[in-house]
Order: sequence, then structure tokens, then C-alpha cells
Amino acid sequence: MLFFINILGLKMVDPTQIDWVMRGDWEWHFMGWHFFRQEPWHWPLGKITHFVFPIGTSIAYTDSLPLFAFLFKPFNSLLPANFQYLGLWLFSSYLLQGLFAALLMRLISKNILIQTLGTLFFVMSPVLLHRLGHVALCSHWLLLAGLWMYWRNWDKTSPYQAFSLWIVLISISALVHPYITTMLFGFIIAFYGRFWLLEHHATAISTFGQVGLLGLIIFLIWWQAGYFLLENKRLIGVGLEHYSMNLLAPLNAMGGGSVLFRDMPVATSGQYEGFNYLGAGVLLMGAWALYESNKRPLQRATIKKGLPLGILCIGLTLFALSNQITLGNMVLIDFQIELLNVLSVFRASGRFFWPVNYTLLFFIIYFIVVRNSPPKAFIYLSLGLAIQCFDLFPIYQGHAQVRQEPAKHWNSTLPIWNNYLKSNIWSIAAPYYRHITLVPPSFCGKAAAPYLPFSYLAGRYGMTINSGRTARRDNEQIGQYCQNLHQAIQQGKVTNDAIYVLHPNYLEDFKKAAQLPVVCIKIDGFDTCVTEASFAQWQESDQALLTIEVQKNDFR
Repeated sequence: MLFFINILGLKMVDPTQIDWVMRGDWEWHFMGWHFFRQEPWHWPLGKITHFVFPIGTSIAYTDSLPLFAFLFKPFNSLLPANFQYLGLWLFSSYLLQGLFAALLMRLISKNILIQTLGTLFFVMSPVLLHRLGHVALCSHWLLLAGLWMYWRNWDKTSPYQAFSLWIVLISISALVHPYITTMLFGFIIAFYGRFWLLEHHATAISTFGQVGLLGLIIFLIWWQAGYFLLENKRLIGVGLEHYSMNLLAPLNAMGGGSVLFRDMPVATSGQYEGFNYLGAGVLLMGAWALYESNKRPLQRATIKKGLPLGILCIGLTLFALSNQITLGNMVLIDFQIELLNVLSVFRASGRFFWPVNYTLLFFIIYFIVVRNSPPKAFIYLSLGLAIQCFDLFPIYQGHAQVRQEPAKHWNSTLPIWNNYLKSNIWSIAAPYYRHITLVPPSFCGKAAAPYLPFSYLAGRYGMTINSGRTARRDNEQIGQYCQNLHQAIQQGKVTNDAIYVLHPNYLEDFKKAAQLPVVCIKIDGFDTCVTEASFAQWQESDQALLTIEVQKNDFR
């Protein structure tokens, strides 16, 4: 908690503070919730119809933390108009990162000082801080929980206790992010491999039954979150190799603010997804841990216990490297296999090294603590932590300096959110319409207007909008919609329940072709048209306020 407050600040935790989420990826994570909260429940539960209308999307594909979306939606009428939970989840993730790091350290040492030092390495992880721009992917505590579950000592009387804990963890992860869920399920496979094959604490039937049931739980939760609203074949985009991990990733700060390590070249612009810098302090401790392990090899029982986890780490590393293995800006190996078409749904493959990153950190601390007396281990860990803090000081300082302006955590050079829609006409007119139609939206050509302010307006009044950003979308349906929209505008099809925001290139043709009389107004610099019949309704209702606004805007 202290680290979070000092580096990131508590201002982002305030649920009524939404300015900071209106940039980068945060904006569409918030916007998914902004629409979801106003809509009635659908089936599946995570479906959203008003955003990217008429195609729609889901709370899953806007990466809006389905867990909190489902939790807060029933209380929507009690919540303020501006309400975000992204900061609360980020704060909770840091607290839980510390909790499970402490539980991991208790498996190594009973010394509270050593536990504290070891926990700090996990809390201050550069990998976690690097994911700040994607709140759901900051749920690294679930990976630490999986690692803790694996290394805990279980006996024959506790298999169902373990199963119950796995149900809780996998259910939470399935309502957070599919990448985290898949990594955690890898820990489950390794856990049951050890539990069944090596320690014989469970039968084959029991093992496969429990693993199968956990997989079914994931499937059911993903279904209700809305992940299956799109077909897998339509999710394939950029190849795995673009967002892969570089072999130099553990040594490459990649602009992360290292004092002691220079940024190294990468093979693709997308390899930032494979950011896995360990930090100079951890690297130094890792070198010392290797020395300790060479002096006295691991006991056979420890190797046996860690074998399934080791196999998992090898597999995750290979997938993180992808089919194009790179060293710096050099491509060492490039191959294609059919399996990649299935795995390409997880196109940011570089992220899959995160469990390995934390496993390496755990083992490094383990060797230093177990192979030395508590006073020596304390000195080594303190020295490593001091070097780690010195190495990463610029990135910590950079965040700490803007903690009172959370928006700048994303990019301090970008302007703060400024809603372009200043005119009161929007609030006057919005209750009389059901749709905001951009002609065209961004995915149909040069956008008539930026989607964010109009999406915020539409969500606020329960309207639909034919634009938006999502993690995945159906390009076939998008293409068909763009074609239909173009034909409708050419044929002059307009409705009384829509506000049309037009690109200047479309304005004159729209007015000439319209099958119903329209009124076109330039509001806040945007060419906006509605039918005369609908305009008359709210013109009469709010004549006094409208008269004031007319003087500020160009009615044509």
C-alpha cells in the first residue's frame, strides 16, 4: 500500500475521478463499463449492444474487468454519473501482490525481515509497473497465487482444499483477463502433475476430473463474459512474432528507466509486449544464486518437486519467444506450424514469460536465503534491493512526480482529457434521441469526429453510437456495416431518433439526399444534423435555453 501511494498516489482510486482514464487504452476500458452500466442485462451477461452499434461487443472485449462490471452494475442507480473502478482494481492488485509475495516468502523463511525484503522485490517488480496502461493485466497477484499454490506443502488429506482454492482463483482470473487465466491454468496443470504423478496424492480419475471441472468453469465464465460472441477465426490479426519476447528481454529495460542497463535493440516494434526486465539488483542476485547452486547442487527431492513447474516454464518461454526467435534485432530462427493458427488468439505471446519471470525471482531469493545464514541472507537481499532501487529510480521517480495527475502515468507529454462537447445543446437534445451516428466512424474511413467525447455523451444518456475501440472485432461485420451505412446515406435514409455527426465532405450530399427534412447545426465545430420533426420536439421544450445556444452556434 505504501509503495502504491508513494509511486502512483491515491487520486486514481477515487471512483469519481474519470479524467485520468480518458486516454490510451484506459479510455476504452472505461467506455465499455460506461455503456454496460446503462444497458439492461443481456444473454450472455457481458454483452453490450449500444457501443459499436449495431454490431455490438462485450464487456470482455473492452477489457473492462468483467468481475467489477458484474459486481457494480446491479447498483448502477446508486452510483454517481461519473464512476470508474479501474483505480480501485489497480490499488487492490498491488495490495494482493504484496499479500501473495509475503505468503511465498513464508515458504522460504520464518524471519520477518527477510520476508519483508523478499516481498518488496515482487511489489516493486518492473514488469508489473510496466503494465500500468492496461489495468486488467496488472493482476499479477494471481500468478503469485498460482506459484504459492504450487510450492505449498500438501498432503493426502488436503486435495479438496486445494481444489476449492483453485476454483476461487481461476474464477476470479476468468473474470479479469484471458491471458492471466491461461497462465494460471498452466500452474494448475503443473500442480496436478506434481500432485498425481510425483507425490501420488490423487488418482488419475480424481486429477482429470478436477482439472476438467476447472476448465469447464473457465468456459462457462468466458461464455457469460462474452468472449464467444466472436468466432476464433475472426480474431486472428498480427502474427505472434510481432508481439513476441526477445531473448535479451530480461536484460533490456526497453525505455523503462534503467540507470545501469542501456536500452537494447529489438526485432519488431511490438516486442514491448515481451518486456520482462528483471532489474540490475535481481540480475546481480541471480548471478550469486548461480554460484550458490554450483557450490552445492539441489537435492533430488527439490528437483522432483519442481519438475512439472520447470516443464511449464520451458513451454511458456518457447511460446513467449514465438515462431520467430530473436536476439536483439537479429532473427535467429523463423518457422511456421499449423498449431500457431490456434494459438494466435493470444497474439501478444511475449506476455507469457511473466510466470517465468516471477518463478525466476522466487528461485533467486530461495537460493540466497536457503544457502546462507539469516544475517548473510539479510545483507545480500538488502544489497540487491538497494541496487534494484537505484537502477529503477528514474521510472519510480517519473511516476511519483505525476501522482497528483494520474492521467500522466500513461504519457506525461499528452494533454489532459478535454471534452470537446461544451455546448448545452447536447444535453438538451440527447434525451430525445436513441442513436448517435458518425458519418463515417473511424473504421469506415476518415472519422467525422473523435469517438471518445461522443461515446461519453451517448453512454451518459443511454444512447447508441456506431463507433468505438475494442480489443477484438469482427472485420467482416464491420465491412458490411460500412457498406450499408454508405448506401443509406446515398439513398437519404434518415430517422427521427438519430443525431447525425458528419464529416464536412459528406454534409452537402447528406442534406440533398435526405428523404426527410433535416436541420443541420455546427455545434462545437462538428456538423450535426437531425430531422426537422425531431428538432421541433426539443426546440419547443427548451426554447429559452436553446435561444441562448443558437447565438453561439451556426444554424444552417
